[in-house]
Amino acid sequence: MGSPQVPIDVDPGTGIWRTDGLPMIYLPRHFLVNNHVAVEEALGRDAYRAILHKATEKSAIHWCQAESKTHGLTRAATFRHYFKRLSQRGWGQFSVDRLEASGERGGSISLHNSVFALELRGRCQTPLCYMFEGFITGAFGFLVRGAEPGEETGPVSCVESWCAGDGVHRHCEFDFGCP
Repeated sequence: MGSPQVPIDVDPGTGIWRTDGLPMIYLPRHFLVNNHVAVEEALGRDAYRAILHKATEKSAIHWCQAESKTHGLTRAATFRHYFKRLSQRGWGQFSVDRLEASGERGGSISLHNSVFALELRGRCQTPLCYMFEGFITGAFGFLVRGAEPGEETGPVSCVESWCAGDGVHRHCEFDFGCP
């Protein structure tokens, strides 16, 4: 992959980083993962997972809308672009393995080199990368329903089927769709 494949504009007056007009933050992986683990421990996995799902779903919808307008992309192209950009930003390498948007059926996404799995590999027997479930439901909700930020996507579900963080699997796998 080499150097960053996303455009990074740094405002010389404020130091704010932007990509496609959206403010960005660059930080060490361990910082993000250590904070994630600390909040999970404080709140409990179920409570934290619910909070993350709502927040990341809303963020995914916001991002998809902004990128669709910025680049003139169709909803389907925006969905794929979203996971390409996540991959280019260091979250891991996302691959849309199966996508059935007609009839809101859903699909599956593989994630290689997840930031969570790499940092905690072999130290967790339950899926670590559940933060991405909201990313996926938000992007799929945008694709099939044109959801707005803060708007519920309707019944879109996603579950991390398996996680490379267990030290057994080579990648993480997510299944999603409309029940």
